[in-house]
Amino acid sequence: MEQTPLHALPIAVIGMAARFAGADDVEQYWTNLVSGVESVTRQDSDTAGRDVANADGHRVRAAAKLDGIEWFAAEHFRVPPAEAVTMDPQQRILLEVAAEALDDAGYAGARDAVVGVFVGSGENHYFREYVAPTEARAGRPSDVRVTLANEKDFLAPRLAFKLGLTGPAITVQTGCATALSAVAAACSALAAGDCDIALAGGVSLLMPDMDGYTYTEGGILSADGRCRAFDADATGTVPGAGAGIVVLRRDADARAFRDHRRAVIRGWAVNNDGGSRAGFTVPNISGQETVIRTALRRAGIAPEEVGYIEAHGTGTAIGDPVEFEALRRVFATPDRAPGTLVLGAVKPNIGHTDAAAGVAGLIKATLAVERATVPGTLHFRSPNPEIDLTTTPFVLSAEARPWNGGEQRIAGVSSFGLGGSNAHVVLEAAVPREVAPSPRARQVLALSARTDDELETMRRRLADRLEATDGPVPADLADVGYTLAVGRARFTRRWASVAGDRAEAVAELRAPLEAGRSHTRWSLTVHGTPGELAGTGERLLRTEPAFAAAVAGLTEAAGLRPEGDFAGRAPHRAGALTVLGAALLLNRLGLTFSRVDAPEWVRPAVQWLTDGADPATVAEALDRCTGPDADAGSVRERPGHVVLGPSFELAEVVATAWRAGVAVDWEVYHGGQERGRVPLPAYPFTRRRFWLDRPEPEAAPAARPPAAGPVDTVDLPDYVAKVWREVLNLDHVAPDAHFVNDLGGDSLYAVEIGARMNAALGLDLPLDLPFVAPSVAETAIYIEKALAMEKTA
Repeated sequence: MEQTPLHALPIAVIGMAARFAGADDVEQYWTNLVSGVESVTRQDSDTAGRDVANADGHRVRAAAKLDGIEWFAAEHFRVPPAEAVTMDPQQRILLEVAAEALDDAGYAGARDAVVGVFVGSGENHYFREYVAPTEARAGRPSDVRVTLANEKDFLAPRLAFKLGLTGPAITVQTGCATALSAVAAACSALAAGDCDIALAGGVSLLMPDMDGYTYTEGGILSADGRCRAFDADATGTVPGAGAGIVVLRRDADARAFRDHRRAVIRGWAVNNDGGSRAGFTVPNISGQETVIRTALRRAGIAPEEVGYIEAHGTGTAIGDPVEFEALRRVFATPDRAPGTLVLGAVKPNIGHTDAAAGVAGLIKATLAVERATVPGTLHFRSPNPEIDLTTTPFVLSAEARPWNGGEQRIAGVSSFGLGGSNAHVVLEAAVPREVAPSPRARQVLALSARTDDELETMRRRLADRLEATDGPVPADLADVGYTLAVGRARFTRRWASVAGDRAEAVAELRAPLEAGRSHTRWSLTVHGTPGELAGTGERLLRTEPAFAAAVAGLTEAAGLRPEGDFAGRAPHRAGALTVLGAALLLNRLGLTFSRVDAPEWVRPAVQWLTDGADPATVAEALDRCTGPDADAGSVRERPGHVVLGPSFELAEVVATAWRAGVAVDWEVYHGGQERGRVPLPAYPFTRRRFWLDRPEPEAAPAARPPAAGPVDTVDLPDYVAKVWREVLNLDHVAPDAHFVNDLGGDSLYAVEIGARMNAALGLDLPLDLPFVAPSVAETAIYIEKALAMEKTA
């Protein structure tokens, strides 16, 4: 009996990063999808059609590969070269993408949140084809270091270790459904309170010298190197490579911390088809229907509310009709009008990215609901004959279209794996948060990097983003400064500037980079009359919430209220309060002064102000604010020297301190404000090539289908039995043995059998013939009838 699940806890998507064929980041990926770009590389000069399949026998020279997988930012992640060159490139790529996703979310810096990792990967071709043979020839067949660098078990733990994440680190493997299953697992962990933030996704890579594949009629891979999901001319999918990570957080927390919510996952579900199907690799309508209905019920969303479905959409003869029928059963409700539910698939653009396929679809759907645009399904011309669009609400188009149906934008994402694993996620557009005003007229923009070249690249990228006023995320400059300050990791090369608007910020970012000067000793000079310092304090109270917080304790102890006419009532007290509050704030921000110079009037004012306060507070205040009179004519800012006077600007002091290497406490600086994180350009990695040479392969005889000879002379039962034995690798097959129940056959074996017989006999038999005639005897009879009909035709 199926149990109705409880409603899911909404989970916000607050960051993401990806690399797919033709796209090094999410923005290029989205541009390619909306523009209808096919990112499949073809080696043949003629790429117009099916002739590609016959250019080299049954070899189709087409694949959607990632460029540069040999390159890795090993130094950035503190990976020794000897380890980097033997490490699975999937783990290397995913590590970089995970770091970029945290950058996008604004949580790459110091954080109190517990962050979990839920990821999976595809087949490790690099180990099998490069590392293992090299290690064996060197006499190191079982080096534990190589094992740690290549086993899937260590994929998630390595991310947690290198990125400093302390939540659950779980490697998820469910075939083609891996990445979306990882997302569902992450959502469940967040809902259960196992972590505060979660990274979820997957990776799958093709080797750089992989130029195509061997086509098998009726198999999973396309005959002409093009994936045509749900189309009448579909013959299969195309191998693809990619990596993607989404950053997830409980929606209530994301709202409270003013994160950038790209979308909200309302429901999710995973299941398996179980044993009630024709074979291990055969998709099941019931299982897919159940997982979609479960996710919708958990989301509390009716099928009629969904406006877009990102399908698994492999373009295969069996997969597409099964998936469409499952969708029809769920969404073709009596009240649903035709053409109101857009169906799409990303595989025609980037190929089938295996373990990363689900996150490729999720990122596409997230951007679709966020930006109210639905990319087209590439290569779609007319529907598969087994798909009836006219009596269902579904509509398919090769062109991108605006989202229709108002502000409520809800999408579903499906991912199905060989072996019967099914995953479905329901997500909704997030209501954009309003940008809170900033009391500061000028904002600090602070950057840091490992090298000057990386720092210069960061400045250029940020300038480009700020200049793009029609970019993906128009953000208030105060939120940009906040994100850079609290959401990024800290390195030794520093840059900072203060700007009042975007134009000034861009000008500062594009100005020549000046080398920063590090200072370990700082001095403070108090300059001005009591009235002047009181005026400074009044201004700081209006514009600097951190200053107001710093003086709150002092004013409470002294029985004063800083509100109102701060400077007009008691200049000596107000001036002294300004000095004490500013000194205390600068100390909290990270500045420690080895020398403090202040006028004589400060000392009695401090004593008067702090009379009755905590003795330790008074002693600290007096220590900081006593010294010889400062000569007004000679007081000036200089490296390592802060002047607290009428022209004191906290932002300028903080920017100078950051450039000089001070570990500024940005949470203190931005305290008391409703600032939020915004997506900004990720860290620019400097990569080096880490790659082994491919060992020379041993020549192997090409596999050929068994020759049948002239059809009239063939003993069909013997011939059928021979094909079945070779494909299933059996010594004997009884004439009445059932293909599935007795022999364990599935769809992959079935299409190979059908293709071999068609090629050898010159017939047009069903590719899933062992399912139609599930024994050797029945298959032979079916072929005899087909031959008889051909002779009488």
